Amino acid sequence: MEKNDLDQVVSVLANSRNTIVVTGAGISTEAGIPDFRGPDGIYRKLGENQVMNIININAFNRNPEEFYAFYRQHFVFPPAVPGKAHQVLADMEKKGRVKGIVTQNIDSLHEKAGSRKVIAIHGTADRYICRNRGCQVVYGDEYVKSYEDIVPRCKKCGSVLKPDVVLFGENIKNYVEARDMILGAQVLIVIGSSLTVYPLAGFVKEFSTFYQDLIIINKGRTQLDHAALLKIDGGHTGDTLEEINRQMDLRGK
Repeated sequence: MEKNDLDQVVSVLANSRNTIVVTGAGISTEAGIPDFRGPDGIYRKLGENQVMNIININAFNRNPEEFYAFYRQHFVFPPAVPGKAHQVLADMEKKGRVKGIVTQNIDSLHEKAGSRKVIAIHGTADRYICRNRGCQVVYGDEYVKSYEDIVPRCKKCGSVLKPDVVLFGENIKNYVEARDMILGAQVLIVIGSSLTVYPLAGFVKEFSTFYQDLIIINKGRTQLDHAALLKIDGGHTGDTLEEINRQMDLRGK
C-alpha cells in the first residue's frame, strides 16, 4: 500500500466516530476457506445454475438426501482458524476503531477471532437447526459430521436438520439490522467483496449515494470502485489492516 493511501486511511479512520466494516469471501481465503465464486470455486467448475438448483430451499424441502449429498461434498468447511485480517479487526473493535461488522461469510471466523458485534447475513455453517417448529433444537457441526446417515436428524424428535445458512430462495438474516448498521456508518470499509451479491451490495451502494467515506480493500475490481474515497487493490489483506492499525497506535488514535 502506498504511503499516501495509508496516511489517508488512517486520517479518515481517526476522525470517524462510527466505522463499520463489510466483509466478503476475500478476507477468509487468506485463512484457507475456499472462495466458492473464485476462479477455482464450485460456481465456476459446476456452473451457477447447477449449484443454485440444489443449494436452494425448495430443493432442500423436496429432496433432503440429494441436498445433503451435494452439501457435504462441496460446502462443509475444512478446519480453519481466523487469519490475520480477522484478528486485526477484532483488535480494532476492542480499541473502539471499528464499531461493527456485516459479513457475507458463513465461517464464523470473525467471532472466533474475538469480534463481538458481527451480523452474519448469510448465517453460520457450523450450526444446524431442527426443522420441527415445535422443537428447533440447535446442533453443532460435530454432531452432523459424525451422523451415520446422509441426512442428519434431531435426536429429540427425529425431524430433519437444516444448516443455519441462507439458501437460495430464502431471505438474508437480520436485513433491517444490517442495512441500518451500514447506513448509520460515518466511514464504511468493504473488505474482500466484489459487491455483486445483493441485497448487501445494494446497502453499500445506498451508503455511497449519500456519503463519500467509502474505503474498499479488495483484490480486483468491484462494482463500486468509482464511488470509493479510496480503493486498495492487491497485497495481503491482513498485512494491510495490520499496518493501518499499527499507524493508528503510533498516532494514539
